[in-house]
Amino acid sequence: MALTDNQLSSLADFAALRTERMRSQPVPLEAMRVHLDTGQATLLGGFPGAPVRYLDRWWRAGEDCWEPLNEAAGALLDEDARRWALAAQAAHTADPV
Repeated sequence: MALTDNQLSSLADFAALRTERMRSQPVPLEAMRVHLDTGQATLLGGFPGAPVRYLDRWWRAGEDCWEPLNEAAGALLDEDARRWALAAQAAHTADPV
């Protein structure tokens, strides 16, 4: 039995709301570790306190969970991540002295 267009639209709306709810709720420390280990999340750099990119949003580690950052902070981190990637690429391709 095929779903109607209205049912498909409702399912898509539900999925979008679920994703947005997930993006706005804290993530337990161990859960984020699993996301990092499986490649679903990406750590920005290898330094203490480095933020994580997960579900198209930036997160910071709190005492007992990862907390989503607001959109303004996320935009700044997007730019930092771009620069970090360019710096890493330049370091990797530079001729040794």
